[in-house]
Amino acid sequence: MLKTIILDFDGLIVDTEVVWFHIYQEWFRREKGYDLSMQEFLLCVGSSSEDLFRALDDKGIHVDRDVFARDTAARFIEESRNLPAKEGVENFIRQAKENGLYVTLATSSSRKKPTFHLERLGLLPYFDLLVTAEDVERIKPYPDLFLKVAEKLACTPDECLVVEDSLNGLVAGRNANMRVLIVPNDVTRYSDFQGQYLLAPSLAAVDVPRLIAEF
Repeated sequence: MLKTIILDFDGLIVDTEVVWFHIYQEWFRREKGYDLSMQEFLLCVGSSSEDLFRALDDKGIHVDRDVFARDTAARFIEESRNLPAKEGVENFIRQAKENGLYVTLATSSSRKKPTFHLERLGLLPYFDLLVTAEDVERIKPYPDLFLKVAEKLACTPDECLVVEDSLNGLVAGRNANMRVLIVPNDVTRYSDFQGQYLLAPSLAAVDVPRLIAEF
């Protein structure tokens, strides 16, 4: 029986991944003379930029983490501060609540960013729980974020549905022994998704009552 929906944030609720990809690409071209590929960028989607930077270290391309953060943080805030919620997000969340489900967030980012956007979009009141990088030792693709949600709400993994846009998120959900609904975005559609419970083009395409009935 489905009791809890666990939503990712970046790229699922707000399309921040596209913003980050263009910022990363431009920075690497300007600072390193390097054309960062989509497949390389996908290493850090849903997880941490450190995964990408370590892979580039192995290629001899060293990134000073402090310099990168200094050069890109302000631009990301400026370009993402007015992004709308993605198609179908509010209706999906509202239907989940109306059908008696817990609605939660589990993100590899820090708490400040999703809280700011959820408040701005009027979505924060729908959420029963936010679990972020500050709440666990390991982020995705490890299962800790999702397991923390289940622990706090006294749910078993088979009572939870993870909703994700990234391969790291899918792996984390499967590592938590939870079923995963994948909703790719314009960046993560290039990922090789395998083993998901369901795949949908957007949350607008998901019939929540049917989802609950068939879970």
